[in-house]
Amino acid sequence: MKRIALVLFLAVPLFADVKQLVDEGIRLYDAGRYDEAIVKLQAALAEDPSSDLAAYELGLTYAAKGDNAECIALLEPRVKAKKNEYRSAMYGILGNCHDNGGDPDRAIATYRRGLKVDRNDTQLLYNLSVTLAGRGELDEARKLLKQELALQPRHPSGHYLLGQVFEAQNFRVPAALAYLRFLSLEPAGERAKDAATRALALLGAGVEVKDAQNVTINVDPKPRKEEGDYGTVELMLSIAGAAQLLPEEAAKSEFERKRAQVASSLSMIAEVPNKGRDHTAKQVIPFFRQMYDRKLLDAYAGIALLSLKLPGTEEWRRASQAEIDRFVAFMQESK
Repeated sequence: MKRIALVLFLAVPLFADVKQLVDEGIRLYDAGRYDEAIVKLQAALAEDPSSDLAAYELGLTYAAKGDNAECIALLEPRVKAKKNEYRSAMYGILGNCHDNGGDPDRAIATYRRGLKVDRNDTQLLYNLSVTLAGRGELDEARKLLKQELALQPRHPSGHYLLGQVFEAQNFRVPAALAYLRFLSLEPAGERAKDAATRALALLGAGVEVKDAQNVTINVDPKPRKEEGDYGTVELMLSIAGAAQLLPEEAAKSEFERKRAQVASSLSMIAEVPNKGRDHTAKQVIPFFRQMYDRKLLDAYAGIALLSLKLPGTEEWRRASQAEIDRFVAFMQESK
């Protein structure tokens, strides 16, 4: 009996169950306690060196802590194994560690290797686009972001970056709508404030004010059309921007004037027949047309500008809670 008992004792693992260790590591990671998470995840790998999940979570934690060398040393051999369900995700982390470690060329090469494993991995598409955009390679970044957003339309960062790329490449309407789509998903914070400021500038572009009686609208006679032909829409947006300068608008708060500009701009876009095949026509305008059909554009326009804290914001918020709630319900059910 004693011998049997000894055998049973030796059969008990030296460490707790691998899944339990990984779960504890994830919990510590989520709490920002990276050093403690690393200890747990290293223990899980020591118990089961073949655990790709433990390796993935450990690499993620190294990356979050900024231990880029440890991240690379751990994941580089792992991504070579074809029987690895976390392979494309590991490529994403590995590329980030190269990028954060100051080697964008290897980061780009790593992301590309990952996309050969899974061409629709949204994290790889986005990460590669970020690095390419940072190097000024905007055409490819734009292409990748459109692919990523077609797969993951509720990704705020993708819309925000695509807005920046569109803006940098002088695609006025696609840029404005990308920022506004971002604001439907992330209406608060510093990024929201930046996006709202940029969107308003794009919507009102071309309006030149000399005095109250002398407002000129200038429109680019040869706008870029690779992302759709929006020449007529640009003129309509400038007219909507000029309308807020009319004398009868002067009594309204700044918030109400800007809110009306956003709402009227989106209403005009929603009412124009949409036959384009570009990203904005297929992925973004239909989203705002749903709002138009549900009579939510007025509420959305106010929500999109909340981060700017313009005079009149709080008065509108207090008076519009029911409409705000309706918009929130719409966003919860929309894709």
